[in-house]
Amino acid sequence: MKNKLFASVPSIVFGALIAVGPQTFAHACLRHDTPGACHYSALAATGVGVVILVLGVAALFADARVRIGLNVAVIADALLVLAVPTVLIGVCRGAMMHCRMVMLPTLVVLSVLTIVFALIAIRLDAKATQTAKAESVSAETGTAR
Repeated sequence: MKNKLFASVPSIVFGALIAVGPQTFAHACLRHDTPGACHYSALAATGVGVVILVLGVAALFADARVRIGLNVAVIADALLVLAVPTVLIGVCRGAMMHCRMVMLPTLVVLSVLTIVFALIAIRLDAKATQTAKAESVSAETGTAR
């Protein structure tokens, strides 16, 4: 149960923060006449944040081996969130723009935290899977572990 919560709750929380952040406190610049790169970065990050949140909810109801795969998908999505404002779409060029000062660091920090917690969850689930497998093998052969 502990591994299940640790494997799913951080993905839910960080996915929600990635989805809500660019629309609220870490919003894109508001002073453009037409939507700029930061606007599209915010939209893309919101969409990927929702996917991370859904993967976290799915991990609540999954077996340990499936949670490993879901957390690998969370890592891939977090890397995508990291790449959207830095490499793929970008943000405004101005150093004092809100998107560069708030949205970019927020998305980078949330992405890195998501990756770290997903790696820890993969490690815990892999360890639990190996332990369960060893116990089932010893139960089948009748030897004590």
